Amino acid sequence: MAWGSTWILVLVAALSAFVYPRVPLIQTFYSNSPDRLNQINNIGSGSYEVKFAEKLRSCEDIILVESKGVAIVGCDAGRERWNTVMGIFLPGPVPSAEIYVYDYNLPDDESLNQLQIVGYGPGQDLHTLGLAFDEDTSSLFIANHRRDGSRVDVFHLDFESHTLRHAHSIQHPLIRAPNSILLVNSHEFYVSNDHHFLAKDHPVLSKLETYTGFPTGTLVHVDMSPMLDNPTNAVDAEVVARLPFPNGIELVNETTLTVASTNTASLRLYDVTPPPPGGSSRRHPTLRSSSSIQLPFLPDNLSKSFDGSIVIAGHPHAPSLSKFAAARHICNSPEEHAKAEPSVQEFCEKGKAGSWVSQWTQAEGVKHLHVGTEYPTSCTAIRDLDRKVGIISGLYAKGLLVWRD
Repeated sequence: MAWGSTWILVLVAALSAFVYPRVPLIQTFYSNSPDRLNQINNIGSGSYEVKFAEKLRSCEDIILVESKGVAIVGCDAGRERWNTVMGIFLPGPVPSAEIYVYDYNLPDDESLNQLQIVGYGPGQDLHTLGLAFDEDTSSLFIANHRRDGSRVDVFHLDFESHTLRHAHSIQHPLIRAPNSILLVNSHEFYVSNDHHFLAKDHPVLSKLETYTGFPTGTLVHVDMSPMLDNPTNAVDAEVVARLPFPNGIELVNETTLTVASTNTASLRLYDVTPPPPGGSSRRHPTLRSSSSIQLPFLPDNLSKSFDGSIVIAGHPHAPSLSKFAAARHICNSPEEHAKAEPSVQEFCEKGKAGSWVSQWTQAEGVKHLHVGTEYPTSCTAIRDLDRKVGIISGLYAKGLLVWRD
């Protein structure tokens, strides 16, 4: 009898250890459904509107280049049929992603320029997730979920000719599911791998990984120096942290890094110790988990404003996001829409998926900027404080939401 009681206590303790961290996420399933979501608009006293809805859709990441007053935007309409994170793999042709430079200081009809991709051969498809830009070398880093295997691709960006010339493809066993990229310098970066089990290879295990919140995702530090010295060399990569569903990455300051843990609705903070100078055998930084910040939504990408605040964009309600995503290939195709069931057609007209944008600072904590369903599926938000402009992109939205103070 005593042994039976002991096993019951062990089982209860194990279940509690699993369930307790999931409570904030589970609560969002009820409180953040689109019909219950409390609308918040603190994105400035000026106007905001959705721009370029007829030209752009499914734009995941935005990079602010404040020195030029422009934003680099990656948009992938093919995500409706090929989404390696959410496990959408539909037959038929999948268009490649497109990259744009948006000069938000110009009139709308002059402000958006699509970049021509040069040196990327036929059949080499582009499916963008995270972006990062190195101004010193004018290099754009792209987390690319190509159908023949994910990688980080590097392009030289020429703002004058509006071209992206392919320079490097970085593949490595530790870069399994690249999501977000944070540059350290021109040859070093961090990349998050949101899952260990890839949905296209292990659909059940990938979903289990998503919903259990096990720390099986990785944050990897990559040094490109060996490859830059000799193109036949592999990059030097090392796992520096493990956590559940790592997504956006940002530096809080020189010694603190934060990562969005999507499926635990939290930011994870790490103390960063760089490798010692000289001939030490340790070539990668050391990360030590220091704290976490709970959020009332699922964080996606992060950006850092000039004032040091971390801007967090994400998803209030996972079930409605999944339903919205699964229907986009029908809702955005006249042919598919025409032959869809009436209930699906109705969802295309009335279905909603929320957006949530907040900011965090160590001094003031979390402040909510924008919550609503008018513009769906927010995944990145950036702010140019000097020019008083902010931009939100949506994972499955049409256009960009732009606000001005």
